[in-house]
Amino acid sequence: MVKFKKQKFLASLLAVILFLSFNSGFALAGQDGEGQKEQVYSNPPLEEIASKLETIARAKGIPSVILKAVAFVESGWRQFDKNGNVLIGKSQSNPSLGIMQITTYDASDPVLVEKLKYDIDFNISYGADLLNEKWKMVPTIGDGDRNKLENWYFALWAYNSWSIKNNPNNAKAQGLVAYQDAVIKKAATEYLPGGVVTPVQITPIPPELIPSDTVPRKDQVWETPLPYTLGDLNVGTGESVSRGADQGSVTRVYGPNRVETANQIALKGWPNGAKTVILTRDDDFPDALAGVPLAKMYNAPILVTNPQELYPSVRDVLTTLKPSRIIILGGESAVSQAVEMQVNQALSWEINLRRIAGEDRFETASRIAREFPVSGKVALATGMDFPDALSLASAAAAEGIPLLLVSPHNMPEVTRETLQELAPREIYLAGGEAAISNAVAEEAAQAVGITIDNIQRFAGKDRYDTSLLIAREFYPWTEELFLATGRDYVEPLASGALAACRNSCLLLVPPNDFTDPEAVENYLQALPSTTYVQVVGGESIISEEIVNKVKTFLRQNTPGQ
Repeated sequence: MVKFKKQKFLASLLAVILFLSFNSGFALAGQDGEGQKEQVYSNPPLEEIASKLETIARAKGIPSVILKAVAFVESGWRQFDKNGNVLIGKSQSNPSLGIMQITTYDASDPVLVEKLKYDIDFNISYGADLLNEKWKMVPTIGDGDRNKLENWYFALWAYNSWSIKNNPNNAKAQGLVAYQDAVIKKAATEYLPGGVVTPVQITPIPPELIPSDTVPRKDQVWETPLPYTLGDLNVGTGESVSRGADQGSVTRVYGPNRVETANQIALKGWPNGAKTVILTRDDDFPDALAGVPLAKMYNAPILVTNPQELYPSVRDVLTTLKPSRIIILGGESAVSQAVEMQVNQALSWEINLRRIAGEDRFETASRIAREFPVSGKVALATGMDFPDALSLASAAAAEGIPLLLVSPHNMPEVTRETLQELAPREIYLAGGEAAISNAVAEEAAQAVGITIDNIQRFAGKDRYDTSLLIAREFYPWTEELFLATGRDYVEPLASGALAACRNSCLLLVPPNDFTDPEAVENYLQALPSTTYVQVVGGESIISEEIVNKVKTFLRQNTPGQ
């Protein structure tokens, strides 16, 4: 009897234990492939995952932007799904596992499988090793520099499948996007919130160089596509989740000539197209100069063309950007009626094409300025030369400040009238007295009823020093820096429009050496070491010597570089 009661008690106790196990905080997930119960798991915070990806990527010799983008395309940066189960995908062979969706592993090794499932660091490292194996397997691109993001195009292809399904031409024929193209397109976006990723442009291998129904051959020479972007392999690891401390990156954007460089700026700056495009002449600067604030207002790239003919390359950019509005700056002597007709003929969709033009450069600038709401501030620049005004046009544009043109010793009546309409309480001047005389400055103050103390003049020893003064005033801190030549206007105006749209700094630099390196160093050392540098123009325009000095001043070069 006692024995029976004891058994009954034990049975009751077992029932209670089973009940508690199913109703306690130790929830159980579904079964895995081996029929075993799994504990519910959760993913680390995005900031922690970003740090893991960066640290492991650079330890494996992979630019972190590459590994981050792969991890997002594969899993959305998830080791576990919303129910706390290991993220498992389908595969013809082994199920794909975890954040890197690993499919190449020994499924008969339970220890390996468990680590791939539950150890996110191990999963990332394993995926990085696989990507490195693909790097060795596929044809080399360019000089094989692992820090050039474009050189990873074939390795990305192979990470998914080194087969014709990822041939961009075959994929397009199927209405799909090749895996590697999906990765680099994702890298160009802020695909996660909170600053854990920084958009980086990566130029793909042109599809026309890759025959359909094949994979690239190793015996073929594959040049690094231009412009190329450098990654973060030559810098230290830190706490920043976007690039790591001392981990800025450098991109050089350029084409074979100034017009093509402007085209590249538009394509790289607006990779998903632009609703508005500004079109102006390539043989003179005033209209484009005044148009930079307008570009900011409409988030629009600036393209330039021959006054009498639409360049074919510009036409191609327009068809790629697919704008619904095109604004032509200047009268028919600046951009002819023939160009306007060629634009209409080139685009197969309906567009709103308008022209902003005056009798001369001063009136055109005034008409552009009247597009702006009253902001309390106006920038003035000479309409006779461009160097001093390039940086101010971009900096003013970023703050929604219109720019008017004057002569060095005379204020045109149309400029005075527009000033009075805008009624600014502050006026910025670009350049010294040779650019805008004190008499013109006083005339501007009198026109709007302010004192000369409310006029701020930016005048350095030369155009580069003036640009630096403007940078100090408007951008005491910035995360992105555009370096442009001070010897021409097309590249700085096109990149100045992009810089303004991104609220980033445009700094003019000489081709080979700074005229006042100490002043430049003092400014750049105050910026974050993670500052993203965009070099506008080829090495004949801005040398690698200048770029390396900028990187050193930003503390982006490691000792010995």
